[in-house]
Amino acid sequence: MRRAFALLGAVTFLTGSVLAGPEIVLKRARETRDQNNVRQGVASPAQPTQPVAPAAPPAATAPNPQLQQSLAKVRANLAAIQANATVTPGQKQQLTTNLLACAQGASKPSPGTVAALSESLTAAFAQKPLSEGSRNRLVSDLAVVLNPAKYTATQMQAVCGDVQAIFQANGMARREAVQIADQVKAVAAETQR
Repeated sequence: MRRAFALLGAVTFLTGSVLAGPEIVLKRARETRDQNNVRQGVASPAQPTQPVAPAAPPAATAPNPQLQQSLAKVRANLAAIQANATVTPGQKQQLTTNLLACAQGASKPSPGTVAALSESLTAAFAQKPLSEGSRNRLVSDLAVVLNPAKYTATQMQAVCGDVQAIFQANGMARREAVQIADQVKAVAAETQR
């Protein structure tokens, strides 16, 4: 009986692998690479010189103090969320407000889109908070998404993939990590107009 189940599982796996198109295989390979990079502390492709610490994207000029302040508030909002704790509507609203304050460009995301992202982030942190290094990396990725002027579309895709990888490496189910990454993409789409 066990042998039959093992054989059935192997056939199912091989059939799925054969039927999967090359784009699906490549997407999964990139996700695996990104997850491995997150686990090892390697910078995402969009941030080659910033593995963890700085929250603002690299720039030739001095970092914007207002942006730095807003990013510090976002970092503090996320750090304040404890595992298995109920996140208050006030905490969600404060995170939304601080994320909106991080958008410094001409195109700003809508409050509704940012509120949806904030809702997912607070739920994820209440489930299992990120380590300080991963949290800093997430905030750096969010800074890029909210201020995309200096980044290409390929770099933005890499940042969104990095967000997904950060949560998957933290133990979140792939489906939920993809949902957060999709919300980050929605914010990016609004800021790139």
